[in-house]
Amino acid sequence: MSALVAATGVPSSTIHFYIREGLLPRPQKKGASRALFTEDHAQLIRQIAELKRAGLSLAEIRLQLDEELAQVSASKVDLAQEENEQIHRAILRVATEKFATKGYKDTHVAEIVRELGITSQVFYAHFPTKLQLFLESFRTYLAWTVAFLEPTLTESHDLGERLLRRLSANYRTDMMGSQVMALLDAETSLSETEKHRLSDQAWEKVIRTIKSDLESARPPGSPPLPVSLDLLCYSLIGAHHSATMRASWDAQFSREDPVRLHLWLWLAVIAALSGEVGVDSRLAKYERLIDEVTGREPEITPAPEE
Repeated sequence: MSALVAATGVPSSTIHFYIREGLLPRPQKKGASRALFTEDHAQLIRQIAELKRAGLSLAEIRLQLDEELAQVSASKVDLAQEENEQIHRAILRVATEKFATKGYKDTHVAEIVRELGITSQVFYAHFPTKLQLFLESFRTYLAWTVAFLEPTLTESHDLGERLLRRLSANYRTDMMGSQVMALLDAETSLSETEKHRLSDQAWEKVIRTIKSDLESARPPGSPPLPVSLDLLCYSLIGAHHSATMRASWDAQFSREDPVRLHLWLWLAVIAALSGEVGVDSRLAKYERLIDEVTGREPEITPAPEE
């Protein structure tokens, strides 16, 4: 009601009078003291004001607006659900910007609540935990990055160039992704199955993008790979994160070093997938040993003798 009053300049008492007189459709109730109006209500109030200035009586105005009133009253839009979705999107937008800029630890729920002008109860009705908000924010930021970056890569068929441009754009994505893995690993309230599901869900867009590029390197009619492309994607991501983490420890490595290494690994994989390097035939001779080492329990290395 307060928003409708502000939009039209008509006091709430007059709006209630119009509703009682059938000049406005009844709003959708949301709780004992809260009702939801639409832009249609605001437009009808403006039309009523114009018709009053033209000298029409309330009965004449009702007759004039009869068709529009019927259309608005027949609307089946669930305003409560619509408002709920708007609030959810607003929380997610603000949180995603803050997580991407400040990281998980330095982003605070109270700050998000204050900026949006909502209550804590409203916030936690949408996101019961900060971790849940972070996971959805990570997926949202990935979607933003893909929507921004991928159209600029359509003209380039050089997979190395595409990788480097993604690495440049995905710096904050990588930072958030590393935090996602660390937080899920440390979370004690979740089962291992649930952790795996959330992790897989969080990384789905990244894996799909990498997998698409790797598949494009395979010549048509190639025999099935002896390894899983999904696992290969995760291996490349894990290697990049580990190398970046190690490079950050001291001044021994430059910022370029992990990027160069990742490109080197990427080109090696592309060469293997495209058939430039015959890795598959080399792998075949190790199959018996792979079965042997994976078919027994891991051994505990004995302590050296004193």
